[in-house]
Amino acid sequence: MQSLNQQLETVDASTKNSATSLSWRTCAASAVDEALHLWRKLANRLQNQSITADPDWIESWIDSYGDLVPHRFLIAESDKTVRGITLVTDGVDRNNGPFPVRSIHLGTAGEPQLGSVCVEYNRLLVEPEFETQFVEGVSVFLTNDTSWEMLCLDGLSETDLQAWLPQFPNAAIRSRDSKYFDFDAARLSDGDLISHLGKSTRSNIRRRLKKYGTLETEWATSLTQADEIFADLVRLHQARWNNVDEPGAFANDRFLKFQQRILVRLFSEQKVVLFRVRHNSETVGCLMLLVDQNRMLDYLSGFAPFDKKPSIGLITHYLCMEEGLKRDFAAYDFLVGDKQHKNNLSTHCNQLCWLTFNRPSLKNKTVQTLRKVKRFMSEAKRSS
Repeated sequence: MQSLNQQLETVDASTKNSATSLSWRTCAASAVDEALHLWRKLANRLQNQSITADPDWIESWIDSYGDLVPHRFLIAESDKTVRGITLVTDGVDRNNGPFPVRSIHLGTAGEPQLGSVCVEYNRLLVEPEFETQFVEGVSVFLTNDTSWEMLCLDGLSETDLQAWLPQFPNAAIRSRDSKYFDFDAARLSDGDLISHLGKSTRSNIRRRLKKYGTLETEWATSLTQADEIFADLVRLHQARWNNVDEPGAFANDRFLKFQQRILVRLFSEQKVVLFRVRHNSETVGCLMLLVDQNRMLDYLSGFAPFDKKPSIGLITHYLCMEEGLKRDFAAYDFLVGDKQHKNNLSTHCNQLCWLTFNRPSLKNKTVQTLRKVKRFMSEAKRSS
């Protein structure tokens, strides 16, 4: 196994042929303050608008999961200036089929599935002119690290994925729809929202709004108000899942603390939106959205029971979208997941991708064989 210094020397050599070569170093978890300082300086210089590359997002994840998930920072420099930086993590409680597996991840990923932040639109923080070199160098670093069995790049946009494909040509790619409503396209036509939705959806929204009568909406403008809405969101979310004997996302203390931290750190930067709907003085719907490159990302929600408040999720999202359209956001993205309101309220679709590269090993070959046998048996059963 190569030492860390040998790995970095190999990465250095791989980027020497470029017009401007990069030098590489790592910061261990014990040097997190130094790494975050460098991250913050680069983010400010690049005027970063990506939520998952925001230093406050990174710091909140480390504060919440860093004692559980082994991590370090990989840094690329030239002319004594940081050109790119990424978080490298070792997966916890990961499996490949029935076998436990040692996985490695980039960005805020690798935590156990139960309580995961489920990172989407996972992006690198790198100067655009150094992006190709940076991806190549990170790939060499990862390849020379022999400690892992499975490499995972989680929640990349289809566009961002392209830079990685030549580096890991035999990787498996899982793509999922991330449906969204395009505010910019609506403004270019008539500036209206509801006219861009399907006929049955328009009818349902109008009917429900008429039946509900007066609905009060709040877009948090202070941290105090945002905290109050978040507390309502947690209460509604937990009540709904507990009612079907499920623990709910906020039963995980790490997950709850991560959300509280990003709320405190990112709200003042207008990178988190808290929205609430009330009916007859009762809170019936709450949303927590992230702001990524001027796009609203539907991240967390809590709603009153649907049997008591029919279609309240649809209505809450629609009212929040109306407000987002007025506030000049570019889009309202529902992220991945199969839910009917995402189909009803979206006009366009992105692809988010999860890349998995398994190192050749007896364990991985066994899993691959078992999957082939399973597919064969399924096909045989269907044809019989």
